[in-house]
Amino acid sequence: MSTEELENISRIQHAATHINDPYIDDYYHQACLARRSVDARLKHHFCPTLILDPSSRARSKDEPHAYLKVDALGRLPFSSIRRPRPLLDVEPASTTEDSTLVSKSLDQEPMLAARITIEDGLSLLLDIDDIDRLLQFSQQQDGGLQLRNRRQSLLGQLAESLQLVDPLGANNNRHLSANDDLVFLRIVSLPKGRKLLSRYINLMVSGSDLARIACMAVFRHLRFVFGNLPSDDGSAETVTKLANDVAACIRGMDLSGLSACLAAIVCSSENPPLRPLGYAAGDGATVIIKSVLDRATELLTEQLAGSNYSVPNRALWQASFNAFFGLLTKYCIGKFDSLVHTMHTATAIRRELPIELLRASLPHTDEQQRALLLEFAQRAVPVTGHSSQRAPGGTMASETVPS
Repeated sequence: MSTEELENISRIQHAATHINDPYIDDYYHQACLARRSVDARLKHHFCPTLILDPSSRARSKDEPHAYLKVDALGRLPFSSIRRPRPLLDVEPASTTEDSTLVSKSLDQEPMLAARITIEDGLSLLLDIDDIDRLLQFSQQQDGGLQLRNRRQSLLGQLAESLQLVDPLGANNNRHLSANDDLVFLRIVSLPKGRKLLSRYINLMVSGSDLARIACMAVFRHLRFVFGNLPSDDGSAETVTKLANDVAACIRGMDLSGLSACLAAIVCSSENPPLRPLGYAAGDGATVIIKSVLDRATELLTEQLAGSNYSVPNRALWQASFNAFFGLLTKYCIGKFDSLVHTMHTATAIRRELPIELLRASLPHTDEQQRALLLEFAQRAVPVTGHSSQRAPGGTMASETVPS
């Protein structure tokens, strides 16, 4: 073939596979340009021209493998986690009358289902990103109402995929069982699942019901999620980022949402890993619990915000805090008793006791609780070498808590 004929074929193929939309044809390169040029004026905004209908991407479940339909090129097969290709074609083992072999197909494995849910969830998050960019860079005739409703619908769909349970829902009149969060636990056990949850929480509106439901699921399983920091740096980073994203979401919650999150800790069947900040095995649980206490302090001490909360809201918060405070002090006293007879006791106490949580709890304590903390501090003073003082007004100064 001549050079001219080859160039004509190349132009035909290029015209069939490219639609002159950089957002679709060159998504990753355009994303890098947009990230590097946040304040610069780009020729084309990094946003889609339209939002695709989800039904256009649907495929038949009977197809053994996924295909990408390309004009003039037919169907191109590509790898899919939903329909993984077998490495070997092996005949099923024969069974005898005495023994029965139960074989489970790959698509029935729970962890494969979790990975499929993660991939589907990431696809939904990409759709939400498209909607956010379209709302940012384009003018909608209805002011973006339809897109915002669709965005909220996609967030709800993902909550259903994760099978997030709302204990405070109007139709939920039963106690949570161990199987209610089974899908959620399988997903967050995977690094990619934790990335999905972090991104999902980032895209939520802080203070919304969905944000509260997602955060309550995390608070119910603090030990499972933050109990041990993975040895792999990449996996450990997903755990740390999830804790920071949950803490950021909590900073936008109201008092009732904070009460629900604190109550989820107390009602959990798992004891939370109460550790000081910077603990080698992970401090994610402490980070998000402290964010709850600090946010509640901010709301209740700020004059304008504090006046907006009714007596029942304040009573609900105090009841949730009292239950958590009992859990916290019981753990601290037990941990102190186990460390007081060890060598280098002062160092061990600073390394093991969640001092930051005790300090963050002080603004919410009553006289009886402050007396308990003072008694505990006086026991720790001879060991740690700090002096015990009372602040004006009968409250305990932060120096009385060993640091």
